[in-house]
Amino acid sequence: MTNSFWKVLFREIGHSKARFFSIMLIIFLGVAFYTGIRATGPDMSQAATDYYAQQKLATNSVQSTAGLTKSDLAVLHQHRSQLTYQAVNYLDINQLNNNQVVRVAELPTTQKLNRVALVSGRLPRKANEIVLDQQARTGQPKLKLGTTYRIDTTSQLNRQFKRRSFKIVGFVNSPRYVETTDRGVTNVGKGTLDYFALVKPGTLTATVASRIDVGFKNLRHVTPYTAKYNRINRANTAKLKRWLKPQAAKRQAQLQKQAKAQLVPQAAKVQQLAQQLPVNSPILQKAQAQIKQAQARINAISQPTYLYTSRAANPGYSEYHENTQRVVALSTVFPLFFIAIAALICLTTMTRMVAELRIQMGTLKALGYSNTVIGSEFLLYGGLASLLGTLVGVGFGVNFFPRFIAQAYGTMYNLPPISAQYIWTDILIALVIALLCTMGSALIVLRVDLRSSPATLMLPKAPKAGKTLWLEHWHGLWNRLNFNHKVTLRNLFRYKQRLLMTVLGIAGCMAMMITGFGLKDSIGDISLKQFNQLWHYDAIVVRNGSQTAKQRQALHSEKLYHNDLVLKQAQVTVEKSGVAVQTATLSVPQHPQQLKKFVVLRDRQTHRAYQLSNHGAIIDEKLAKLYHVKVGDQLPIKLGNRTAQNVRVAAIAENYMEHFIYLSPAYYQQLFDQHPVYNGNLVQFNAHHQKKENTFANNLLKHTGMLNVTLLSTQKKTSFQMLDSMNLVVLIFVIAAGALALVVLYNLTNINVSERIRELSTIKVLGFYDGEVTMYIFRENLILTVMGIVVGCFFGDWLHTYILQTAETNNLMFSPGIHPLSYVYAAALTLAFSLFVMFFMHRKLKHINMLDALQSVD
Repeated sequence: MTNSFWKVLFREIGHSKARFFSIMLIIFLGVAFYTGIRATGPDMSQAATDYYAQQKLATNSVQSTAGLTKSDLAVLHQHRSQLTYQAVNYLDINQLNNNQVVRVAELPTTQKLNRVALVSGRLPRKANEIVLDQQARTGQPKLKLGTTYRIDTTSQLNRQFKRRSFKIVGFVNSPRYVETTDRGVTNVGKGTLDYFALVKPGTLTATVASRIDVGFKNLRHVTPYTAKYNRINRANTAKLKRWLKPQAAKRQAQLQKQAKAQLVPQAAKVQQLAQQLPVNSPILQKAQAQIKQAQARINAISQPTYLYTSRAANPGYSEYHENTQRVVALSTVFPLFFIAIAALICLTTMTRMVAELRIQMGTLKALGYSNTVIGSEFLLYGGLASLLGTLVGVGFGVNFFPRFIAQAYGTMYNLPPISAQYIWTDILIALVIALLCTMGSALIVLRVDLRSSPATLMLPKAPKAGKTLWLEHWHGLWNRLNFNHKVTLRNLFRYKQRLLMTVLGIAGCMAMMITGFGLKDSIGDISLKQFNQLWHYDAIVVRNGSQTAKQRQALHSEKLYHNDLVLKQAQVTVEKSGVAVQTATLSVPQHPQQLKKFVVLRDRQTHRAYQLSNHGAIIDEKLAKLYHVKVGDQLPIKLGNRTAQNVRVAAIAENYMEHFIYLSPAYYQQLFDQHPVYNGNLVQFNAHHQKKENTFANNLLKHTGMLNVTLLSTQKKTSFQMLDSMNLVVLIFVIAAGALALVVLYNLTNINVSERIRELSTIKVLGFYDGEVTMYIFRENLILTVMGIVVGCFFGDWLHTYILQTAETNNLMFSPGIHPLSYVYAAALTLAFSLFVMFFMHRKLKHINMLDALQSVD
């Protein structure tokens, strides 16, 4: 290639800067979106992997119904070459002074595993110092460094602390709790933890450990969540069970020995009484009976149950991975949809470029240049635009999109900021696609023209033969159209390729904007429907047993009290192979016929109301989807330490947040072979005021047996904050789709004007005003835009449905509907972009050089 060739190439770029930069911009948008979204999932996963490794998150945990002793630690010590272990002592309490359920744990002197990350302050150094979970400040803003923290729970639990007043010296995050809000379940209070607190060893009176954390060394360099990790972890768990299996019998013997040792002095006293009193003495007989009962209890001491859990039991651990996988799922369709539109526009642009340079191609061919040299100009033109667009797109996309999306999820998880990583496979794919969009398009168009003779190429391409439109056969309509309208319709349907490209391009952008607005609707409707339409109560009261007369009187005497429903509430787990373990709230109302006043149980689509029956449970729709069950199927649920029971699904009700299972008292008794203990109330208020609601909760908790009061106003506020963070992700899609729509409309309109420059110059010569010339083009653009909007509505519905199915979390269901206003907004934006483009085209049309446009090449 000579210097003249390069001059021609760069001169062409200079003369067609708008076209070159439009190609580069389309490639930039497509590549940035593709590589950025594709990198988001791996970047989020890598951030979690690095955090787990840095904080030494335990791979497994062991618990026992009888506590864990030094003997258990000695067994693990024998296998110290394979693992690291750490004993943890904790106590779950219900704080009566602040209505919170707290896990108070002793912080090991040396944190071998589950190292906490300081957010502010420092770790405790003295016995009177304490550090709190960062989440504690959400529910109690008054908790600050240097203030006093007091443990105030039941008298029985208070005695298990050597001291109960502490100075707050720090706030921390724990790798065990990746999620900001969820701290797991407990058998205290409402059944879920609010936050944790860490104190110095020796604060609790317990002599056995509550949990042993284990870190297997063969998993240190294995990426979490992978199939390899899961396979090795299963083998490790089997080892743990095998090593600790003999400990159950040893612990049983130890407990029996301790109990017998306590019984020996009492037995000796009874023997002394037997020597002093007659055999038929009531006192002696009573004492001997007590000894027999104690001996029977000792003999009844069973082997403790050892519970083995992996990281998956940690709140948020599995959920975070599922969120990253949903981002990965989004990255397989949305960016490809984006790139497909870019490819479509590039094909149209390169086709127009080849058509414009026919004469130049003919001249070069007449001068003896080969087809390879002639075609290389177009390939280099498109390749250079693609390469520049790809380089800038990769730099922007990889550094912007992952950080923005991770920041949106950052309000839900306690993880450090992500680090951008370049996934070279995706970058190479993006580059290949970009080159195919331009160079491939050029090759497709050139395959015909390069076979033509120089004489043919140096003549303008013959215009397409006119055809009678089917509308012209509709004489009643056609005869009523004026000249301009007839010309517009002929131009539209005569050039079917241009019509198809324009409609598909606009439809694709419209579909992505509808999807973005639709996701915002689906996310925003969750809290509104859940708290306003389905839940009609304001507080949940939890007791330690059935409601007493004093407790009922205390509740009814509160000023805010309006009505209540007595029920049993408990946390159950749903376990099934192939699905992550789910936690659901089991509710059994004492009077099922009154439930409809507090909770609306209905079909989501038909709104048909459901009633509790004695032949099955009503479960939420998301739970049914996760476990692939329908009405009449069985769902396994586990209540506490009992064996799992299969519950028959009687109905599937509309629900968007968390999981719920509703049973009638008779069906509960049938399942668990006992009467339900009604330990809770759903309470309705007669007014809504935050301070009064807090006073209501504090007053109730002063009464004996009251464990917890959950205010729905607090839960609602937290839910809205979480969903607002997800709206930021949606904003990305709307902005990106809008930017692409603007570029697509500009490019297509510019091509349309360039193709018809002689036609437009002719009508200007004939006396058309500038506004009339603009309307000549604008009418066609407006019709094509409207057609694209209509087609885009159908594409948008499909894309929205697909993304909802991939983006939902396990305990959340999006509202599937799209608001009518969202269609209006998307259509209005598309029309606004069309008007914006025509404004610039109007300025261009005003300065058409008619002499150059109309000159003949003959």
